Amino acid sequence: MTKIDARKIAYKVLYDIILEEGYSNITLNKYFKQNSLDEQDRRFISEIVYGTIKNKIYLEYIIKHYSKGRIKPKVKIILLMGIYQLLFMDKTPNFAIINESVKLAKDVAGNITGKFVNGILRNIERSFNKDNLKYRTSDEQFIIEKSCPKELFDILVKQYGKEKAKSIVLSFNTKSENSIRYNPPKISKDELLKLLGDNARKSYICEDNLILTKQNLDNEYFKKGYYIVQDEASSLVACSITEDEKKNYKILDTCAAPGGKSIHIAAKYFNSTLISCDKYIHKLKLIDENIKKLGVKNIITLEQDATVSNENFEDNFDIVICDVPCSGMGVIKNKPEIKYKITDKYIEDIAKFQYKILEISKNYVKNDGILMYSTCTIDKRENIENIKKFLMKNKNFKLEKIALKNSIIKATMYGVLEILPDEYDCDGFFIAKLRKVEEKC
Repeated sequence: MTKIDARKIAYKVLYDIILEEGYSNITLNKYFKQNSLDEQDRRFISEIVYGTIKNKIYLEYIIKHYSKGRIKPKVKIILLMGIYQLLFMDKTPNFAIINESVKLAKDVAGNITGKFVNGILRNIERSFNKDNLKYRTSDEQFIIEKSCPKELFDILVKQYGKEKAKSIVLSFNTKSENSIRYNPPKISKDELLKLLGDNARKSYICEDNLILTKQNLDNEYFKKGYYIVQDEASSLVACSITEDEKKNYKILDTCAAPGGKSIHIAAKYFNSTLISCDKYIHKLKLIDENIKKLGVKNIITLEQDATVSNENFEDNFDIVICDVPCSGMGVIKNKPEIKYKITDKYIEDIAKFQYKILEISKNYVKNDGILMYSTCTIDKRENIENIKKFLMKNKNFKLEKIALKNSIIKATMYGVLEILPDEYDCDGFFIAKLRKVEEKC
């Protein structure tokens, strides 16, 4: 595939993400499936897409410096990706980047637009100097250059202080390591390590994960279901349960999609049975496909809305998993578009939604059973504040300290896991383990 074709796919992906509010990973996978692409083209497209989204505010600020008029959204996308390539990608000569951007602009919006794009990009190539960009304050300079929306920055400063907030923002523009989780029904961790050779090493964060030097989903071992792509922090949910893995438990996952945690727990607790729930049929089908591919036999899927109480579930499960929907503030490294959607009101609303699920799910836990609560966010309202509120109201639940095996991650003073994205090369995450006890009269 020529690079102009690859750039055209990158443009279409960015169009869907920026103008249609698509998710980067889902949108990229959709276009990768639709087009015959080699690994080099996939990496090239991914770099343009993720780099442009991660640096969008900064790139828009540069455009304003060089063009005072209103620019049509689809033309702005071409400029954003063109400027990103000029400033951040050095493997392609500048003249080629500009020429191909102009061709793309002509193809998308006509010859006049092509001339406009040519003028802007050539002017930037000749005269751009970041020191010439003007800012009112040092904070404004930081959030623009690091492409962090002001409301998100303010939230982080309020909860973590300015120095830590800046460290977290810097981590958003990095990338997590290539993490995979081995699949026990088909292979042992040591056997997989041997097969993958120098491309893999053990994770220091999660004992069930490996870190790859290079990720390649055309790998025969991935296709055979020997492993699944899963972030180290996400894999810690199963490892945080820390019950006897040989026993027979009834386990419920109330918000299972996309299913990685459900399948991991079922594989880890191989003598148990697990019901994996979601309210969307199409998501359950994806879970079923992975169950079949990975050969996990002790799990079934069920259509069930976590916000609607199910009487048949009451007092019926030894372990209940509440991996609730969240703002996603912990996964911005890998889904950078999320940072542009976060507002205070959105977080307040979703924290209430999470708490509703937690209150419903508590009824499904047997006495002496476990209720696991997890999110892929670092906003305290969605995490520890929800847990404190729950414990104040539900005296028959106690917080248990999570003690992981073979991990550098340690529990906080509350006994929960609070993984911040600037401290580790993985997603930000929160996990709490609650034990249901006999309520004293």
